[in-house]
Amino acid sequence: MKNHWLFWGFWVLVNALASFIWGSMLLRPIPSAFAGMLLGIAIFILIYGSLDAYLLKRGYTQLHNALRRSVFIKAGLQFMNLFLIFGWPIAPELWAGIISVGITNDHLGISQNLYPFLFALLNTIFTGAILSLLVAVLTAVIFAIRVELRKNNLTRN
Repeated sequence: MKNHWLFWGFWVLVNALASFIWGSMLLRPIPSAFAGMLLGIAIFILIYGSLDAYLLKRGYTQLHNALRRSVFIKAGLQFMNLFLIFGWPIAPELWAGIISVGITNDHLGISQNLYPFLFALLNTIFTGAILSLLVAVLTAVIFAIRVELRKNNLTRN
């Protein structure tokens, strides 16, 4: 199980990299804001690690494999941030961050100037939740394709 948690620690950090960079550029550079972001990332390591452990324990290996593949794909999608050079804001992290700031600042009224830790923590959680929806869609698509391919292989034999 040790490698399991190392896997999720590494891949959640990799997937959080673009959001962490955006957050670092936009948040006031104070330790409590960084602590909020790091705590949010740690929460997602626990969520993904626990979900994957559950899938393995229940014997859902196809779903486990689909989840892991979707996390690899999501990590690669961070390169979409490079399109900002051309003025194309198509990166999922960028839009998830914009939505998260809107929720935290406008709807909840939590300002980064007054509550830097809470602002950073909630933004990290909201951004991670939105991006987790993308991971869920990718997982479902990969799983459905694998099931269909397996079904087609069984009917051919």
